[in-house]
Amino acid sequence: MFSLLDRQIARHWRDKTFARAKGATGKPARKVAVVGNCQSFGYAFALKLFDPALVVDRYALVAPSYTDLKTLRAALADYDIVFSQDFGPKILRDNATSDALYADLPGVIRLPTINFYGFHPDTIHLLDPTKGYRYILGPAGVYHSALALFGHIKGFSVEQTEALFSHEAFAFVGYLDVWPSAVEEVLRAGQAAGMKLDSAVARWSRGRAFMYTPTHPRPQVMFDIARLAMGTAGLRTQALDTDDYAVDDLSRDYILPVYPPLAELYGLAGSTVLKLAHYRFSHGVGEMLTLKDYIARSFAHYAGRRREQLVHDRIDQWLGDDEISRTLGLLSAEEMKRRALAR
Repeated sequence: MFSLLDRQIARHWRDKTFARAKGATGKPARKVAVVGNCQSFGYAFALKLFDPALVVDRYALVAPSYTDLKTLRAALADYDIVFSQDFGPKILRDNATSDALYADLPGVIRLPTINFYGFHPDTIHLLDPTKGYRYILGPAGVYHSALALFGHIKGFSVEQTEALFSHEAFAFVGYLDVWPSAVEEVLRAGQAAGMKLDSAVARWSRGRAFMYTPTHPRPQVMFDIARLAMGTAGLRTQALDTDDYAVDDLSRDYILPVYPPLAELYGLAGSTVLKLAHYRFSHGVGEMLTLKDYIARSFAHYAGRRREQLVHDRIDQWLGDDEISRTLGLLSAEEMKRRALAR
């Protein structure tokens, strides 16, 4: 199956051939390419919004493709400006990385990949060591709950596991202390791309979570970074209220809740409702899961896998430390008792 990147490459050559045959006249628009992961649509949309005269093409690197570095480089050479996020192997056919692209196209302007776990510290990815470390998918796609997996392996009930999503348990495992390190990760990503994001992070943090998941930012994040990148490229940006144009591709994917213990700490409303991915709005309104439903579905997914497939450093640490395992069990029991008395 052709990837989004393969299809964009084909569109580029088709459009280039058509434009030559047509013999277009007049002053040509500046052509901009945006190369990157799932965040790249937000960047590309922002560039077009801030300067509607630009011709903006997105080269999405979200799945393995038939395109190799030589083919990608040849297409990008036709653009006036190229913006790119870093990318690793296993995307291009020859396993070339962004380092090779930057070496071949030294004028590329880098865009940071924003990962931020401050709102969702319980979220982990599971890679199956028995199948070449492929992603294990659960009820929320690649996003899993560390506490849910711990509860499953320990033989907890759904209710016992749900009780781990308490202030005391979050404090014990360090979830209430992740904000500084999460911010540092964003600042480092910005610095690697030549951007200072300190004031931007402070602005994003006011009033609500600026991430849908640890890897999917809200539109304002993409808008602000795109403005900085356009300044680096010498492009002018028009003044407008970006909230009026917040087309949001990533909101169609999963939206993870900011659980109450964290929300209370951050001064947010918080929730225990998880929105499942839903891309085709003409096919209903999609599906939401309560925390209990999410845990139950996670258990059902894990029950179909062998123990050696369900591995993660954090979980292995908890399971390998008798004191941690015992304390989490006690905290679950205490929370269940508290909830029973509150009824």
